[in-house]
Amino acid sequence: MKHLLVLLSFLTASAAFSDVSGKVTLANGKAARLAVVFLEGGAKGTPIRNAMIDQRGKKFVPHVIAVPVGSTVQFPNNDAMFHNVFAEYNAKRFDLGMYPRGASRSQTFPKPGLVALFCSVHSEMSAFVMVVDTPYYTVADSTGHFDIKNVPAGTYKLKVWHESGELTLQTVTVGEKTTLDLHTKRS
Repeated sequence: MKHLLVLLSFLTASAAFSDVSGKVTLANGKAARLAVVFLEGGAKGTPIRNAMIDQRGKKFVPHVIAVPVGSTVQFPNNDAMFHNVFAEYNAKRFDLGMYPRGASRSQTFPKPGLVALFCSVHSEMSAFVMVVDTPYYTVADSTGHFDIKNVPAGTYKLKVWHESGELTLQTVTVGEKTTLDLHTKRS
């Protein structure tokens, strides 16, 4: 059984807001690089329009992003070859078709959930979009470290997703100086 360890620190920025930071570690002790960390239970996120996953060197770059519900993600092709972007999203498939270098396509994500992206031309290409219904989210860096700034004091559901399948869900209270060790099961 694999577990995901999350060390959280709530650094009080003011009486009403805190910065939430910590480090996500996989069961094998390695940093959970590119883990998505988000807090649900407060305000809803505002869609963003400049999210992008590039196609370059037969890879999707970045490999993982998080966006609020309603956001549109651009998929430019900056590779010397044709690419295709397709996925299953909320039990429905979308397929942006084949397109050459210099072209770009986009997809809007109206509901929360995980989207696994693929290229029908290059089976080694994959990426993930985590669509969240909150403004309090981030993607951990290469060391597993993350920061979520200016979170209003209150109680939230902390969710962490990693592409290994390791997940966590726990209720946390923001506004106090706290460190938590969270262990979760592989889904």
